[in-house]
Amino acid sequence: MKAVCVLTMLFMLFTADTANAQYKRLTDSVNVQIRLHPRKANNPRVDSVLVIFDRYDHTGAGVVKNIYYPRDNMFTIPKVPEGRYYITIYCLGLYNDVFNDLMFINKRHSNKLRYKLGHSDEFVPGTFIPTIEIDFTNLAITNIKSFK
Repeated sequence: MKAVCVLTMLFMLFTADTANAQYKRLTDSVNVQIRLHPRKANNPRVDSVLVIFDRYDHTGAGVVKNIYYPRDNMFTIPKVPEGRYYITIYCLGLYNDVFNDLMFINKRHSNKLRYKLGHSDEFVPGTFIPTIEIDFTNLAITNIKSFK
């Protein structure tokens, strides 16, 4: 009887340890830091950003789908589960741009993502607008060879 009780106790301890080990593996998550580098110092800062992290196998449609408000063109996404993701970043506000990436997020890799912002200028009324030269003799409508 004592042997059965001892074996039962050992079995319960063993299953509790494996359950804790599996739970720890499932709850691994990391913080992801995203930095948006402007090409020029006088470019406007990004007001807000829509971030979508979608799993590579599309099972967790939109694991992270949130709007963030970066400070100094930098923000952190907390508690992202480890795995491979399609990352889509939409810059909203005065500066509009879209970034797409495929990235593996885990504790062993650096989780600091950097994206270079494109050139943006504000239009000021009364400034020079470049002229567009169109060759009217080389259009499909005016070209006689296209009708034959």
